Amino acid sequence: MPTRRALGAAALSLLAAPAVHAQGAWPSRPVRMLVGFAPGGFTDIVARAIAEQYTAILGQNFVVENRSGASGTIAADAVVKAPADGSVLLLGHSTPNAVAAALFSNLPYDPLKDLTAVAQLAVHPHLLVVPAASPFRSTAELIEAARVRPGAISYCSAGIGSVHHIACSMLAQRAGVEFTHVPYRGSAPAMADLIAGRVDMTIEGINTVGQMIIDGRLRPLAAGTLARIGPLPDLTTLQEQGYGDIDAQSWVGIFGPAGLPAEVVAKLSAASDQAMHAPAFQRILTTGGSIPASRRGAEFRDFLALEIARYKAVLGDGQIAL
Repeated sequence: MPTRRALGAAALSLLAAPAVHAQGAWPSRPVRMLVGFAPGGFTDIVARAIAEQYTAILGQNFVVENRSGASGTIAADAVVKAPADGSVLLLGHSTPNAVAAALFSNLPYDPLKDLTAVAQLAVHPHLLVVPAASPFRSTAELIEAARVRPGAISYCSAGIGSVHHIACSMLAQRAGVEFTHVPYRGSAPAMADLIAGRVDMTIEGINTVGQMIIDGRLRPLAAGTLARIGPLPDLTTLQEQGYGDIDAQSWVGIFGPAGLPAEVVAKLSAASDQAMHAPAFQRILTTGGSIPASRRGAEFRDFLALEIARYKAVLGDGQIAL
């Protein structure tokens, strides 16, 4: 027969079991969400919007932390090194999570092996823009000025290796001209200098430049994607204008460190699906022309592998000098 002490111990263990389970449920404390770009850019805006949705849906604070620099790879590397318990996440972007794997030989992490792809949130088509006060009324005029004065035409980007950088480099290569690259620590400071006329042009996401076009601060010259952009159906593509199959678009999504528990991935995926139906979040994604994305888990990871292969095909064989 069990002793009174053994029965007491068993009873205590049964009472304690639910409490241990509750304590271990994720998220049990505030979650940090790292962003690799400066405050004010669209990646930062999406991060804060999804953090607000996660906070409401999952009942715990999600706090955005900006760690800009090195084309977003500083933030990505910090998440790679974080505990795989869901306490630190990354609002990832196509630059540090795909382009960087093709661009940097000394990248301190492998985007496929060292990060868990959780949920893609949005895809952003890009377009070629100049300041409203620019003398260039067409892509052809811009290219001709670069041909007459090599290096005189400058363009801004969110950093070396960013989608904007690669797209502008591709345009220069296809047109047979030379541009001068001026990198920034994110799109927000780059746009400030573009509007002020301190740089001549860029190829940037419609989510970032859409309102600036509406306000008359920027002038669009071409869609940087293979297909025309929905909100600007009359804007011809760079391909239609004779500059080859340039397809400039970027995306954002949620990542965690490698080995992120399945419970955390499942909860974040479900919360992301729920957030997509929130009117406030829908407005942020679609007002500027972004396309909501539904890739989750393994499907998102497979897409990431294809993206990396696509960029390696462009950058890895020396087609473009960055």
